[in-house]
Amino acid sequence: MTNRVFIVATFLAGVLLAHPDHVFACDAACQAARKAANPLADTKALITDNTIAFRTGTNDDDSYNFQLQPVYSVPLENASLVLRGIIPIQGVQPGAVLPPSIVDPSPDDDLTWGIGDSTVQAFYAPTPGASGIALGYGLQVSMPTHTDDALAGAGWGAGPAFVVFGQAGELSWGAVVAHMWGEDDFSVSILQPILNYGLGEGWYVGYNNVISYNWNAPGNDEAWAVPLGLTAGKTSIINEAKGTAMDVSLGYYVLERRPEGGPNRQVKIGLSFFF
Repeated sequence: MTNRVFIVATFLAGVLLAHPDHVFACDAACQAARKAANPLADTKALITDNTIAFRTGTNDDDSYNFQLQPVYSVPLENASLVLRGIIPIQGVQPGAVLPPSIVDPSPDDDLTWGIGDSTVQAFYAPTPGASGIALGYGLQVSMPTHTDDALAGAGWGAGPAFVVFGQAGELSWGAVVAHMWGEDDFSVSILQPILNYGLGEGWYVGYNNVISYNWNAPGNDEAWAVPLGLTAGKTSIINEAKGTAMDVSLGYYVLERRPEGGPNRQVKIGLSFFF
């Protein structure tokens, strides 16, 4: 684990120091990339977060988690209300665990495809002050939309969710912190770090994944799912006059801490549209 952390940290340091004496102008694509990284941005979007999870379940086979995430920002007086849905389409192997949503091993005997439990998040985000740091306070609600018991997550559930986001030069930074209580003693906390470094013309590199902790796991080693890796991507302008853009990303992650039945590696593919 130490060697992999050192490699990731060294790579990030190299990227961050690649332009120590040069600050490029942030063009329209750069601005769109910053907006795409901001969970509290004033935007309408259809985001996809697609994960291939390697060596899961009792047979060490691959599982899949494809998410549709519609986003809609409602302007308020000196604030905004950001609404986000999460609709998972999943393929789960026998005995597989896919944190943070599927924390119990799949009971089926074969690869099971279908829709998992859906989540709606709502963040109240006051207009940032002089610091430029955006804060969002909210609630998330889970609904039992799963089409098979092997795809069940929280079922009916709810919990708090918080966001912080800021910009420092070419670095977009922040985090989403949330907890979900649900049926059958479901209790999972997540931390989603936000770390994107702009490389110019809409290109970026950073971290885009979720760290989770299952409070009802049989032991501490089974509770954590901690992916380490990097994502690279590009945001492109489709129509500058209308403010439409497309974001494409690709990431590779190794799970240094994971429950039994969970993946040891992940490939993440993103394709999102902003309006």
